[in-house]
Amino acid sequence: MSERDTYTITAGRSGPWWALTVCGPGLKRGYHTQVKRLEHAEDMARDLVATMLDVDVSEVDADFELTVADEDVATELEATLLARLAARVAKQQAAEVTQTTVADLARRGYVHRDIGYLLGISHQAVGKLLHEAEREKTTPALILSTRCPEHASSRIELLRSILPDVAEDDPAPVRLRKLRALRERLRDDAGPLADPARGR
Repeated sequence: MSERDTYTITAGRSGPWWALTVCGPGLKRGYHTQVKRLEHAEDMARDLVATMLDVDVSEVDADFELTVADEDVATELEATLLARLAARVAKQQAAEVTQTTVADLARRGYVHRDIGYLLGISHQAVGKLLHEAEREKTTPALILSTRCPEHASSRIELLRSILPDVAEDDPAPVRLRKLRALRERLRDDAGPLADPARGR
């Protein structure tokens, strides 16, 4: 399967508008357009690429990476996204550790109400966790070990330690794209990084 083309969209404020500069394969230079809202930036950029390449917009099968022109803002956005992802991973870890502990206490003969009392959850939640543990039979998941002392550092450093693909020397749009991709994996119930709180 061939690698998809990737176009970059650099957005900067221009009065009430966002001024966009689009660069990528087949474009001899950066081309400019504008939108009122960033949510429309990709569609506008796709239309622009189709026009410049003289093809129908449906033929532009490519990825679009958006970043803001203000480097300080781009850095702040990346740090915020990392922190939010770290919190989500930590929440998943807590859910997985809780499920493991519930299963262990049940094997030791503890009743649901006692397990719930010890962990501060309802006995109904205990039953649900045991049911899910039995159904899933513990599929491998990307979690952080609670026994590693180096994981006592900041949440951002924690997340970076499990994101080797997000390299410091990547361009800002690439780092943000990788982080957004991980965020989508975290939202996907079918993925190994599913958000344990979703749908409950």
